[in-house]
Amino acid sequence: MRDDAILQLDQVCLSYEEPVIKQVSFEVKRGEILVLAGESGSGKTTLLQGIQGLPGTGIRLTGGTMFYAGRDLSRMGRRERSRLWGREITMIFQDSGAAFNPIRSYRKQFAELLKGQGNFRGRESFGEIRECLKSLGFSEGERILDSCPYEMSGGMNQRIAIAAALLLKPRLLLADEPTSALDVITRKEVLEGLLHMQKLTGTAMLLVTHDLGVAAKMAGRLGIVYQGELVECKETEQVLGEPEHPYTKRLVAAAAAYGEGWEREHG
Repeated sequence: MRDDAILQLDQVCLSYEEPVIKQVSFEVKRGEILVLAGESGSGKTTLLQGIQGLPGTGIRLTGGTMFYAGRDLSRMGRRERSRLWGREITMIFQDSGAAFNPIRSYRKQFAELLKGQGNFRGRESFGEIRECLKSLGFSEGERILDSCPYEMSGGMNQRIAIAAALLLKPRLLLADEPTSALDVITRKEVLEGLLHMQKLTGTAMLLVTHDLGVAAKMAGRLGIVYQGELVECKETEQVLGEPEHPYTKRLVAAAAAYGEGWEREHG
């Protein structure tokens, strides 16, 4: 494994009953943001879940290797892997807000989260939480902390869940369509917040999306996933400006035709 890579996949194959991910290879360098883009059903979420490796998903690693910080994920026992999650690796789901207890205040739930990782420092932690919420578009952090999830919209809960993930300061953040449920203005705030926190903490990110606008704003490098294969993976401007694979060309052309995607972001 390369010294500058925190995550490295080599010829990875993932299957349910049938193969879904086919001989995918890429690496996420320390401190970089790699985005994998592709249409629904291309295998993006399966790939993240395969890296996560939690039981009950039905996903099997049927070929290749996955290394995190020099450690072979496929050879880790459940206890060793569970120690990584939340401490070194964190996942943001499409509906992360569903993980909150709807009738407990965010103040209590944030405190419990940080205590569970041994990182709670009282007033100092709450000050950090308020700053993180502010970076994600919440101007009244104290009011948010005293509120409960049932009082918030789905989009607000999603942003607060993203704040919770970032507060853990993971070495690697996995994100599965984290802005798909948000309106355009809120999406912009969340993406800018993620970029801001990434610069502050140096967290490496692997983000999957169907939206080329998100990819263009976030990605240092961009990979294109098509029918379970990684068909391109290069610098973002090169993929969007000089696409090589026929599917990538169609994807870029469709985004431009519908006034979405990268052209809107670069306007």
